[in-house]
Amino acid sequence: MKIGTSDDDSRPGGQAVEQFVEQVRTLSAGKLLVYPVWEAGGEGVQQWDQAVARMLKDKKLDLAVIPSRAWDTEGVTTLRSLNAPFLVTSDALADKIVTSKDISDQLLAGLDKAGATGLALMPESLRHPFGFERALVTPAAFQGQGIRTAKSDLGDATIRALGGKPDDPAGDAFGAGIRAGTLAGAESGFVISDGLPVPGTAAANVTFSTKVNTLVANSDVFSGLSAANREILQKAAAATREWVLVHRTTEAANAAAYCNRGGKIATATTADLKAFEQAEQSVYAELEQDASTKDMIDRIRTLKSAVRVPATGVATHC
Repeated sequence: MKIGTSDDDSRPGGQAVEQFVEQVRTLSAGKLLVYPVWEAGGEGVQQWDQAVARMLKDKKLDLAVIPSRAWDTEGVTTLRSLNAPFLVTSDALADKIVTSKDISDQLLAGLDKAGATGLALMPESLRHPFGFERALVTPAAFQGQGIRTAKSDLGDATIRALGGKPDDPAGDAFGAGIRAGTLAGAESGFVISDGLPVPGTAAANVTFSTKVNTLVANSDVFSGLSAANREILQKAAAATREWVLVHRTTEAANAAAYCNRGGKIATATTADLKAFEQAEQSVYAELEQDASTKDMIDRIRTLKSAVRVPATGVATHC
């Protein structure tokens, strides 16, 4: 069986793939083997996550690790609440969501529309705006500015609500856009910030969302397996999720590494954070037209109110 990802083996998603491959091998005593396909959609392509999702649907891949944000372009609506702007703003909350079976099952339920079966949700890191010309700590700083954003209908809408212009240049086009002044920033995470063409200044407390990866199987392939092999994949997925929760690096550690590479960190004021949330009300109005999405947003807000964020979950200035 082949499992694809848009990452390479050095990225968090790639590390999760490697762990899943090993779990399947161990649980099956070597009788069921999974082979990773790195950067499966190709190098230097736009909509890199969607390329992997479409390969899965077309059975060019049997399994895949794909960010939850990517699925809304493929007709999946149940995961949109997970990526609603400024909702999931801590690793601690993301951990609660992915380990709550009823919530995670409901989030994954809509993947069948894209020919996929969800096996697990695995959190990766918080997503912030990284400014190349100046810190993006106010909504006004986004006005008319090009912002590199991994392709997602909701992600694009989030940037547009701030007056920005979302774009997903890949490869050399990313750096070229910065040099030309057409890209003022990028939506990214500290853990993968070494991939930015230039470090820039991150807005540490402006957290658009938390990147959560979906571990999925092609539905036809999965249903065609024996019950024993389906159970092995499910157990391997659960074990991989637990491995990710234990081994992923903290926000504070990732931010410190970013600073050591020459990056800078700024923070928005309380008033500006409120302005960011106000600017996204039109996005929430659209999301909450769907009753199930509104219900899930409410459930996540309730969960959020009871979550304590440790000091290691917060980036500090540099």
